[in-house]
Amino acid sequence: MPFTRQEWIDRFVAELSTVIAAIGGGSATCGPSTEAPTDGWIVTLRADQGSRGDLMVEFDGRATEALTKSVIGMDELPPEVVADTLKELCAQAVGSMVLEAPLVGCKLAIVSIGREGGAAPDAVLAQISVDGLAPLPLRLWGDIALVESPSVQTPAVSVPPPASAPAPSARPSLDVILDIDLPLTIRFGKTELPLRQIAALGPGSVIDLGRSPDDPVDVLVSNQLVARGEVVIVGGNYGVRITDVISPENGIRTLEV
Repeated sequence: MPFTRQEWIDRFVAELSTVIAAIGGGSATCGPSTEAPTDGWIVTLRADQGSRGDLMVEFDGRATEALTKSVIGMDELPPEVVADTLKELCAQAVGSMVLEAPLVGCKLAIVSIGREGGAAPDAVLAQISVDGLAPLPLRLWGDIALVESPSVQTPAVSVPPPASAPAPSARPSLDVILDIDLPLTIRFGKTELPLRQIAALGPGSVIDLGRSPDDPVDVLVSNQLVARGEVVIVGGNYGVRITDVISPENGIRTLEV
């Protein structure tokens, strides 16, 4: 369903009312009006990117100056201060109004602010009521609309079903690494020493590992504990007879990492 010109106007006035309330530190409401602005300031907004056309907004001169004095806190207002205030108010309003569908992605730019110009016969009258100030009459007109993106017909493409994949082996990750050599370390014990004692180590020094000769030794693979065992002599060399495996499933998972 197209977004009508009246919907553009209603959304702009609603967002402008919200901005004025936030900047003025009070509350503001908006709605239709029977009072036309006089001695007005005219702001021209130009639609771009997903939209086209212009929207002109006429602000009542006296009410705009009263609003600017309230916001700026000045008694004497050069014309450029009023124009800058209107520019800031409108910039925030148009920035907020394109954040919701169907205007998401559209852009509106302020192309002019001045005191000259004439309203179209089909102009719409609106009003923003601000706490503590006289109502702000507005007159809005122009030709603004969304640009519908041309529909693109995507040709149907016949995609053959994927070939059946071979059933994975029970241990695909482990099979890849079964022939890789890993360092296996036998740990008789470990301890911590102050740096002073380590510096004093020499031939004949004895280090207490804090474990009994009958305690099992640790078997580590890549510094991961996988088993425990007892020291034996194999052909005149030390060996280890495995007596306990530390969680075989976790041990395999450790090797796959």
